[in-house]
Amino acid sequence: MARQPEPTRGTEGVLTQVCIECGNEYYFDRTEPPQEMTCDKCGNVVFRSFFEVAPGNEIEQDFRDSTERDVTTEDPATDVTQGDLADLNNP
Repeated sequence: MARQPEPTRGTEGVLTQVCIECGNEYYFDRTEPPQEMTCDKCGNVVFRSFFEVAPGNEIEQDFRDSTERDVTTEDPATDVTQGDLADLNNP
């Protein structure tokens, strides 16, 4: 049985549970999901969890900004420049 994540107490936001079988979404902003949660659409019991922090929570947003993977296509894949590589090859 899938274990439900526990949002940090005092954190405001929305927990989204997405059924991995059919993609049905469930939202929890004031209550926690039931321990024995079952998808109404397909009967699956395994969900993927996403927690969106409410705007205004600067500490958690800063943590997310510094740890989440960058998904923009405009940014280079790395901060390494050609000069950095040349320096490594010249001891």
